[in-house]
Amino acid sequence: MFFLFGLTTRENLRFTRSATCRYCSMHAPQQVIERKTKLSVFFIPLLTLKKTRLQVCTHCGGTSRISGSEERALAR
Repeated sequence: MFFLFGLTTRENLRFTRSATCRYCSMHAPQQVIERKTKLSVFFIPLLTLKKTRLQVCTHCGGTSRISGSEERALAR
C-alpha cells in the first residue's frame, strides 16, 4: 500500500490599495496577497498548515508580511 501526499502553496490576491511603501517611500498601489500552504493526500487538500498575508509594492517589488489587523486597516 502507498500514499500520495504533498504540500501545495497557493496565492490569492485579496485587494489593491494605494498607500506609501515601507521600502521605497513612494505612494504607489500596494497589493495584499494571502498565501496558504496545504497538506494534500491523493491530490485532495486536507489541512491548511500555514497562512501568510503579504503586502507587495507595485513600484519597487518590496514584500513584507502583515498581520490581520494591518490588512483590515489597508482595506478601509
